[in-house]
Amino acid sequence: MAIKLPDPVGSMLGTNGLESGAVTNFFGGPGTGKTNLCLLAVMECVRNKGKVVYIDTEGGFSAERIQQICRGNDIDSESAVKNIEIVEPKTFEEQRKCIQQLQEKEADLIIVDSIVSLYRLGNDPEKGRQSREELLEANRELSRQLSILSNMARQRKIPVIVTAHTFKNWETGENEMIGGDVLKYWSKAIIFLERTDKLSERKATITKHRFMEEGKEAKFVIVEKGIEPSKFKIF
Repeated sequence: MAIKLPDPVGSMLGTNGLESGAVTNFFGGPGTGKTNLCLLAVMECVRNKGKVVYIDTEGGFSAERIQQICRGNDIDSESAVKNIEIVEPKTFEEQRKCIQQLQEKEADLIIVDSIVSLYRLGNDPEKGRQSREELLEANRELSRQLSILSNMARQRKIPVIVTAHTFKNWETGENEMIGGDVLKYWSKAIIFLERTDKLSERKATITKHRFMEEGKEAKFVIVEKGIEPSKFKIF
């Protein structure tokens, strides 16, 4: 099943939309549109009678937002919601079990939003900063989870979406992806999302893709029915 996001992000990713058989990674800071793009992918999947498993690690999934998007796109929201399974792990260990159990579920689209929030929290915060060995084991576990997602995408020929956060590297001044090289390795398409200096405007930039031009950009605003191209305004 081809899943294409609305323009301008959809056209940026090409005529086939989200790549089937691969993991697509939307990463960026808070409020940059990651979850909205996930929900738009959900809408497109259920519009075509597909089934979605949505692993929500942050409580970001909004049934009200799905209904709003469905209304704006003439989709029966009640029928749509029946084809969405929401899973809400509360710890990184629960996330591991949820991802393992995906192999027993029917799905045309799998989303993990976000794959790094529980990983980032680590163990009991009262223990303080993780030791080097704990951090290495967390990275190994994250890699194992992404390996399962990647294998499922390839075996079933379906798209898988993960989202990730950024952190400021104070040495370089750059926003870098939490999960680093592990996420970069397993993600076959990576799109960086950020706010611009214009109110309500976001920018999506392809930083990795197997057949689309890296550095390609699209600017958009979030609206009731989803997203739409940003328009220059003079106030």
